[in-house]
Amino acid sequence: MRIGYKACFPARSALPAALAASLLLSACVTPTAQRTSSWPDNIGRTIPAPTAPGPGQNPTPGASTAHTPTPLYSPPVAVAPPPKVLPAYPKSADEISSQAVLSLMKQARSARAAGQYDQASGALERAQRIEPRNYFVWSALGRVYLDKKLYDNAESVAMKSNSLARGNVYVELENWKVIAAARQAQGDAIGALQAQVKVDEIQRDLAGG
Repeated sequence: MRIGYKACFPARSALPAALAASLLLSACVTPTAQRTSSWPDNIGRTIPAPTAPGPGQNPTPGASTAHTPTPLYSPPVAVAPPPKVLPAYPKSADEISSQAVLSLMKQARSARAAGQYDQASGALERAQRIEPRNYFVWSALGRVYLDKKLYDNAESVAMKSNSLARGNVYVELENWKVIAAARQAQGDAIGALQAQVKVDEIQRDLAGG
């Protein structure tokens, strides 16, 4: 008995249509759980910058901290000037005067303390003739003239003592006091103020600043 070709191999269209559709769908669809992405998840996101730890907090390991750059220029630091060193000037008449002059100056101090200004000035004028360049004698005479209200003489003698003292601040301090007082007594307020400025400057030098 001969079996025909069509009897053994039915036509393709005879396959159930539903089975073909099911196989097609199962081959094309991939489960959602198995889908992976090779792209990073942070695309489009804003990543906050690391912040420095607050006071008393330790930085987190592996985290970077903000660093303040060192300025290229630092302002100069003010340095106080060294104290002024004064020369070793004589501080009293005892260091430069003879015994005769010292004796007359002692008499003048006693007479002045007793209010006997004429005797005081007379003793100093004699000492002046013995040692005409002794600036301590000139300075003491200026104070006595001030007591006698001989203001012009007091200022003139004090200025003479300054010129002989050659920067001796101990003598100049007393002389400028006499000059300031003599000018003030004569109504020369500006001149008295100028003399007082000299007094203040010398006192600052003697105080070391």
